[in-house]
Amino acid sequence: MLCLFLVFLNGYAQETIPWVESLPIAKIQARSQDKMILMVWEGATKYPLPVLLKDERGRNVVIDNLFETPQLNELLWQYFVPVVVGDESYADLFYEIEGKRPQSYIDKFNDDTLKILDVNGNILGTSGAYTELLNLDKFIAKYGFETSYIKQELMNYKLKKDFYTSFYLASKYVDFSLLVNENVRSEILKLSDIYFAESEAFLMAEEASDKNTLLQRVELTKLKQDLIKNRSRKVLRRLKKIEESQIEKVNQPLVTFLYYTAYRLLNDKEKFQPLESSISLLNLKQTQLIVNINR
Repeated sequence: MLCLFLVFLNGYAQETIPWVESLPIAKIQARSQDKMILMVWEGATKYPLPVLLKDERGRNVVIDNLFETPQLNELLWQYFVPVVVGDESYADLFYEIEGKRPQSYIDKFNDDTLKILDVNGNILGTSGAYTELLNLDKFIAKYGFETSYIKQELMNYKLKKDFYTSFYLASKYVDFSLLVNENVRSEILKLSDIYFAESEAFLMAEEASDKNTLLQRVELTKLKQDLIKNRSRKVLRRLKKIEESQIEKVNQPLVTFLYYTAYRLLNDKEKFQPLESSISLLNLKQTQLIVNINR
């Protein structure tokens, strides 16, 4: 099997690149390279992780242990920034998320799977049950995307964490979910929830005169997630619970967009056509993307 694997990798560089051993350094590299981070606890590398991939003839090849096959590093580095995090870092990293994440997230944080992180260290997804054979080709196809689309928002968030940078990053992740592999779309939306929650926490801690307007903006923007999930009726129910007089003027275009897109998903021409002239060209294109992915 290993011979076949070496033939498979004959197009890659002869010198293998080791995994990074510092999460802060991995974050810096991932940000500069527009990649996600592939992270594993050091303790997990003491046990074999078999993987499945295809050779140059399209035949399935089983590699007994990902961690003891350095030739694989070249492949992983093409799509991710791989990092092994020492178990001594666990307490500090757990402190950062304690009380801020659901139990399902904590379970992913604790387990021995391969984890995909964004450049801020938030978990997007994992390799799944450790007892299963990992299909590396499918794993890369799902998570090996580049992140230049959200580069500016990631940089702004890095420079200053506040309501606006966390909210705009969350919103951009929602938009980004329309452009990625459909198999990872729901996970991107869950990742956006982390930043929406942060933005709300920042806002509640401030004495902003426009706090209610901004909170409404967050709630309305989060409804785009339901449109992407083709839950147009749910969106309409939520919108109809808001009195027209309660809609802040600055948020009215977003409300119109939500109504328009929901009716487009339902193909209710009588309802969406009168709204069309009020929608910006950019939002019309986004509506079309939402409609396309739900066909």
